Amino acid sequence: MVRTTEDARALLRTAREVHVERHGAKTFTPGTHLPLEPAAQRLGIGPGGRRYGAAIEVLEEDEGAIERDESARYHLGNAQYLITERGLAMLLREG
Repeated sequence: MVRTTEDARALLRTAREVHVERHGAKTFTPGTHLPLEPAAQRLGIGPGGRRYGAAIEVLEEDEGAIERDESARYHLGNAQYLITERGLAMLLREG
């Protein structure tokens, strides 16, 4: 469980990094689409794999840090996620 929580937090931090590299820090606000798959690849966690799924579950269900983007069309069946206020607060606490 500890590894899954660490994976989840690393995934969220790295998704923010990817977003900021692409769009700038000012655009990272609640409701922003998260590039979770590129972040997972950067971390060496295979998108669609067991570790990735477990990390997403922690972020969505346990932490409330992300939520599914119900308006998005899923690319190859993969859900798209948005950062929540709670997710931003988590990132701010971590520094």
